[in-house]
Amino acid sequence: MPTDTPSPACGRAMRKPSAGALLFCALALLLSLCALPGDLAAKPAATAVKAPAKPTAKTDPTPADEPVQRFQVQLARKSATPATLKKLEDDLEAARAAKPDGPQGAKATFFLARVQEELARRSGSRAEWLKSEETFGQYLERFPKYALVADALVKRGTIRLRALRDADGAQADFTAVLKNHPAHRLAPTARGLAAQAQKAAKAGMKRDAKADAKADAKADARAESKAEAKGAAALPAPANLPPPPSQSQKPRGSGMATLVESRYKTGSDYTRVVLDVDMPVRFKYQLLDSHGSPVSSPSASGGKDNKPALLYIDLMHTQVARSIPGEVRVSGGILNTLRTRQYDADTARIVLDFKEMHDYKVFALENPFRLVVDVYAADTPKSAAKGPGKAAPPSAAYDMPEEPDPPAPKSVVKGGISAPKGSRKRMATDLIEQLGLTVRTIMIDAGHGGKDPGAQGHGLMEKDVNLRMALILGKVLKAEGFNVVYTRTTDVFLPLEERTARANVRKVDLFISLHCNAHTDPSMSGLETYSLNLARTPDAVRVAARENAVSDKSISDLQMILTDLMLNSKIKESLDLARGVQKSGLTTLREGKFTVNDHGNREAPFYVLMGAKMPSVLVEIGYITNKVEAGRLKNDYYLRTMARGIADGVVRYKAQIERYAGRN
Repeated sequence: MPTDTPSPACGRAMRKPSAGALLFCALALLLSLCALPGDLAAKPAATAVKAPAKPTAKTDPTPADEPVQRFQVQLARKSATPATLKKLEDDLEAARAAKPDGPQGAKATFFLARVQEELARRSGSRAEWLKSEETFGQYLERFPKYALVADALVKRGTIRLRALRDADGAQADFTAVLKNHPAHRLAPTARGLAAQAQKAAKAGMKRDAKADAKADAKADARAESKAEAKGAAALPAPANLPPPPSQSQKPRGSGMATLVESRYKTGSDYTRVVLDVDMPVRFKYQLLDSHGSPVSSPSASGGKDNKPALLYIDLMHTQVARSIPGEVRVSGGILNTLRTRQYDADTARIVLDFKEMHDYKVFALENPFRLVVDVYAADTPKSAAKGPGKAAPPSAAYDMPEEPDPPAPKSVVKGGISAPKGSRKRMATDLIEQLGLTVRTIMIDAGHGGKDPGAQGHGLMEKDVNLRMALILGKVLKAEGFNVVYTRTTDVFLPLEERTARANVRKVDLFISLHCNAHTDPSMSGLETYSLNLARTPDAVRVAARENAVSDKSISDLQMILTDLMLNSKIKESLDLARGVQKSGLTTLREGKFTVNDHGNREAPFYVLMGAKMPSVLVEIGYITNKVEAGRLKNDYYLRTMARGIADGVVRYKAQIERYAGRN
């Protein structure tokens, strides 16, 4: 050991002692001691040897920073290649999976879309353009308050205009920039592009799958071949499937149907996939575990290693449109991949690969015919760690939210005070928040829109009234302290099944769909509020048939589907919410000196409410075919009065569920 023998310098100092030499020896001895292992230097007499501590795995708090910086460097040096971009895509998907929320989730999502845009620009593949468009859309839906919203809108709008030939969708994106971000640096760019989109729309540019397919046939064929090579052909043949758990009516005529589009919305605990077919078809579906063995239900396979990994659907007498990509890789949710192929001359096969599955439903909707697949992961309590009004700390300028989260909603109990920390009431409140037994975020759905005008009468179109009412109600609810999101804020078309899917993916606490009623009897008027259930009256059947755009006869078929869906729907909670909204809305209008007929709260099977994981209601705010009520629906004062009543019903419902939960 170095300390056993004095150094020569120290020896010389001892033979000729001096103050400088003594100081030098002291320093040398001190340095020798510092060179010893920590435990021996501190405790030279200790003989016990401690076991080495296990290294603790550190989680990177900023997983998106490094791949984003790498991407920016590659763009600046013009060194990006398809291979390096694919690696960046994988790294950003992993970063988003590690930090799906907050500034890091926003950064990973936006730049993942940018990487996919660069890949699409190099390959020219429609599948790559669609992937980038979808990811920009995920950013806009999940991070509406972050600083790159205008950038994402311009990017998505440009993709829609120049790559997907979707003039209407592009114009909606550019208009949103001008309306919501007029002072943004990209506003002049958006203004110019909006004019181009408007000109293109007038010239007849439409998002036509058949026209796009001619330009993308080679790229899509390569994608389909790649999907086939990955083993989709190894799945059981249709003849080996068990009897179909669900099937639709036979196709009309003798011609083949065409699968024209596949759409999806996915989140951390929910996915909805919609298959658009140009006519009704028979279909079969089957679950497979991770070993490729058929299972009857997600829980039937037992162990973790055998959990269901695949759900495939066979569409009989159906061909796949060439515009549909063979494989779509999905990020940011429980859906991994969506693969589509022509299994044989008579069968189209769709294979869905999931990270997790707790339950699932498959059902058909009509007019137009589409097949809907809902998949649910195991429910997880909502985190209450991030309190209201606390914004995540920024790590870069583009991570900054545009505004903080809203405060907690106001209580309806007058004179209430905050419970002291540690009290039973405070602990009960914390538990309510952790279990999601409260209302913070509400999605407002303005019914109809775009090419679907809804009911019409006395110079009004339902889609316009619904949108005005939605924006008015949103302001009132925000004033009560709620966070409000919308299915649409412009005159755009959204399929009914996509509206609740958005609510599920956003994990909102309530869903309110606004509509205007109509009747062949012009004297019919009044207010009514619906929740999802079997229709119990002829009037409920009539209203559901009109809003679903199907015949009364189809409603009876729909009731059979609904009995299966009820297990995942908040039937009781929705009924309570409908009662409160109807009562408060009616009371407020009558207090405002308006004479309004009370049609009560009713139940019916509405497409737009099906599959919702939160309490959901549909409010028919008045009869557009009644001259008096149509005049009121043109009046913003009347709509604001009704909005205050609906909001009061929501506030009372929130207080009710918190009071009940606090008693347990």
